[in-house]
Formats: sequence, structure tokens, C-alpha cells
Amino acid sequence: MLTTTTSAPDPQPLADLIGRCALRDENAFVTLYRATSAKLLGVILRIVVQRHWAEEVLQEGYLNVWRHAGSYNAGRGAPMTWMTNIMRNQALDLLRRAEYRGKRRETEVEETLAASNAGPQQQTEMSAELARLHRCLEKLGEQQRRCVLLIHHEGYSPAEAAQREAVPLGTVKTWVRRGLIRLRECLSA
Repeated sequence: MLTTTTSAPDPQPLADLIGRCALRDENAFVTLYRATSAKLLGVILRIVVQRHWAEEVLQEGYLNVWRHAGSYNAGRGAPMTWMTNIMRNQALDLLRRAEYRGKRRETEVEETLAASNAGPQQQTEMSAELARLHRCLEKLGEQQRRCVLLIHHEGYSPAEAAQREAVPLGTVKTWVRRGLIRLRECLSA
């Protein structure tokens, strides 16, 4: 069970706690965990969706915080930003693992089956919304659509999508930004 606070932690005490973790102060680590884990779990949940996977990522992420506390540099960023990046990278690593992708697909099938238990009207509405989204996605160029889906459906970072598509990072960011604007306009029409 996680015991945490939900308010935004003050950066200086967090930086001090990370510094003490670098010296292997276990009490500082426990305090750091209690002060930040709720917020970081929320970040992870937005990426991996399933709570049990998010808790696994959180545990691995805090191990990385412990291991790399000595590399934290307050001049390069706030402590929460540093820890959020560690957790985000850990979550994205999980998304890339083959066994996770298999489990994720199983979960999607289970969710689809659960959704099929919805009433006829709800199924019709969901089907109509999905068809509308599909039509809007079809209005995007092929590479632009792939980049939007890689980033917002598969969990890839823009840099990873750029590498996969063999195009510059700036191009991917522009495609995704413009694509999302076009999707929003299409869906609201």
C-alpha cells in the first residue's frame, strides 16, 4: 500500500533528500518516496494504464533513483522533473518489452469483450465514435498518421518515432502537432 502526500513537493527539500540518498541514507529515501510516489505513480499510470504494471514501474524507477542519486544535478533541473524522467523512461521501457505488448493486447481484447457487454445503444455509440475517429485518421498522410499512432497509441517518444520512420525529429513533432490539430477539428465538426 502506498502512503503518500498529494501536494506538490518543495524542490529544495527534495534536492536535499536526493543528496542524502546519494550518501545511502535509507531514511531519506523513505521520506523521498512518501513525498513523491503519488505524483509519480500518476505519471506512470498515464503511460502504462494498468495499475499493477504502474506499481512495478514505480518500484523499478525508485531503484534507479536510489542507484543514480549521485548523478542528480540541481543546476540542470528540479528534483521532481529528474525523477519524473526516470519514471517515464522506465514506463516506456516496459511498453517496448515484447511480453508487455502481448499482455497489453490481451488486456485490450478483454476490455473489448467487456465493452461488448454494453447495451445495444452503447455499442452503437462506441462503434460510431470509432468509425468517426478512423475516418478522421484517414484524412492524415500515411507517415503522419503512423507517427501520431506511434506516439499517442503505442507509447513511443517523438525521437523513437523519428528513428523508426527515418525522418528528422522536428518533422515528426510537426506532423504530430498538425495531425492532432486536424483530428481535433475533424472530430468536433
